[in-house]
Amino acid sequence: MRGAARTMVLVGSGACLVAIAVAALAAGLEEASWVAGVVGAVTGVAGLVHAVWGSGGSGSSRLRVTRTGAATARNGGTANTGITGASDAATDATVSETGDARADGDGSGANTGIHLT
Repeated sequence: MRGAARTMVLVGSGACLVAIAVAALAAGLEEASWVAGVVGAVTGVAGLVHAVWGSGGSGSSRLRVTRTGAATARNGGTANTGITGASDAATDATVSETGDARADGDGSGANTGIHLT
């Protein structure tokens, strides 16, 4: 869990605890029990929504390739000195100061940056 999401969880948890404590002090244990049940139900639904829609999960990673070497592929081979992965692997990708990529022959492929498929 990253910064903003962690902060939201902590603030939300704190607010739930305060709501239950206020209900217990102001109206008694019966109403506090009712408030705790409602807060638990809302939290469960929020957790389910978060799990289904996700917070990005593995698709929210940041890719960065810097100062790679040269990549040369021949005779249908593949050479990679950068990153290769699924096209949904990143929402932010940066490439700088990469080496030369050379592919000789049919079906050859060379990559010194980011290759998303």
